[in-house]
Amino acid sequence: MVTIRDAAAYGMIMMQGHGKMGVWDIETPSSIRFGQLTHDEYFVTEKAATNGVKIQNFSKTDPIVMLKHFGPGNPDLVL
Repeated sequence: MVTIRDAAAYGMIMMQGHGKMGVWDIETPSSIRFGQLTHDEYFVTEKAATNGVKIQNFSKTDPIVMLKHFGPGNPDLVL
């Protein structure tokens, strides 16, 4: 398990793996049917991001890969 802290809110899309992000299940589905809910997209608030989000990987061989997207107000943005 790892705790990741960020300075701003962000959206997250799972690219590979499965596990938990805080209390939420995270997984990368191989196929999605119309109307089916998935566990591969989340929004993390600024408060949760600065406090730290715990990520747990349930696989012994498959890494968790997630793509985070931040807004333009991120204080870590260097131009």
